[in-house]
Amino acid sequence: MIRRHDFNSEWCGQEVGIVAEDAFFDLAASERDEQLAPWAWVEARSGAAPQEAARRAAAGFFQVDVQVRFRIGLARLESSPSVDRLDVVSAEEAELHVAPDELADFAHERFLAVPGIDAAALNRRYARWGADLIASDPALALEVRLGDVPQGWFLSRRTSAGLELTLAMLRRGAEITGHHLYHKALLAYGARGERVGAAAFSVTNTAVHNVYASLGARFLEPEACWLWHA
Repeated sequence: MIRRHDFNSEWCGQEVGIVAEDAFFDLAASERDEQLAPWAWVEARSGAAPQEAARRAAAGFFQVDVQVRFRIGLARLESSPSVDRLDVVSAEEAELHVAPDELADFAHERFLAVPGIDAAALNRRYARWGADLIASDPALALEVRLGDVPQGWFLSRRTSAGLELTLAMLRRGAEITGHHLYHKALLAYGARGERVGAAAFSVTNTAVHNVYASLGARFLEPEACWLWHA
């Protein structure tokens, strides 16, 4: 009922699990404890309904985030003078590389609730994930530039449901805002023939919420995130 989360395990050097079957929370306490024993920490997802909280708390899980899902039209987005000055290149057009020390810190991440995880560790996680995304679909890996200077990266992937707007990363010391990064990248996807994108973000990240709201996103049912650690 708990499977290994390969990416998180390799990133943090511990055995990390993720609850794969919601029936785990209906097990007797001794059975739950037996299944949790091999793991340093475990993540679980659920709907955000309040009645879910008691079942997860009884198993020793605590809520760390709510992810807001959304869909956004890309084909009819309009530009503005503040983003017209920016350029975009994909990993098909130029070699893209993202180093952990180049990234602005991620302040709205549930993994900061894991003991031992700090901003530097998070940057290593997202740089590693970014490298995977660049390699898996170079055409959807975008770097936003001001002149010749990279300002940030917007990395997406193709899924059965369409274009997933997976990971946006602002460069440390960037001269543009996150709004500029998101807006320019979404315009670039639209210009490349993409019609709709979808993703999720932390409800605590008000800045990103405002960006997507200003660009016409439609917000969908949220999902709660829970953690257990030994």
